[in-house]
Amino acid sequence: MAYNLLMVGDLKSCAELMKKSSADQDIAVEVVSTGMQAMAAAQKGPDLVMVCADLPDVDGIAWLQTLRHTDFGRELPVIVAADRRTDDMVANAFDWGADDYVLKGCQIPELLARIRAVLRRRFERAETTGYAVTRGPILLDPARHECRVRKKVVVLRPREFELLEILMRKAGRVLSRRYLLETVWGMNRQADTRAVDIGVSRLRQALGPHGSPWIETIPRFGYRCRAE
Repeated sequence: MAYNLLMVGDLKSCAELMKKSSADQDIAVEVVSTGMQAMAAAQKGPDLVMVCADLPDVDGIAWLQTLRHTDFGRELPVIVAADRRTDDMVANAFDWGADDYVLKGCQIPELLARIRAVLRRRFERAETTGYAVTRGPILLDPARHECRVRKKVVVLRPREFELLEILMRKAGRVLSRRYLLETVWGMNRQADTRAVDIGVSRLRQALGPHGSPWIETIPRFGYRCRAE
């Protein structure tokens, strides 16, 4: 299967190396420089976008935030590339729906492996999800990208929505921080798991007093959505 990759920002040299390295992997690469050009290119339906955190006309995370509010970009896989990484930068990127976060200087084999992992997770997800699920007062409808608690709409960020979905679909099972980090955030299991704790905290806050008790902390193990 051939995949189309859209690269946004000062990634031309990286794109050239990728074209050479991925020649036998059926990954076609298109490069644009600005956020405005990228928004137009994203409407053509690439399989994945890799966007720089520092674009010449807009902040890369702000661009991602705008993309997630469009019909064509709501579920589009996105990898953020930056010159450096801090906990705040990574958390902000994932909060707005980034599927991975990489340093611009990472090796091409590693980058290709990350791209394949993101594509695999997204396509597998599309095949196995989509139907609405209910747990207690919480209703989650991925097809409408809608969450309700006691029939009242709750606004969730993209990563919070994905976190809640996997917890609800596996209700009753304890999911480790490492598992959630890899499955929801797309990060290596050896990465810092604080992103999970922050994500669960924000999810509980969004769900409010009626919904948050359904997301349970299991000391030393992880998190679980109550089944009943």
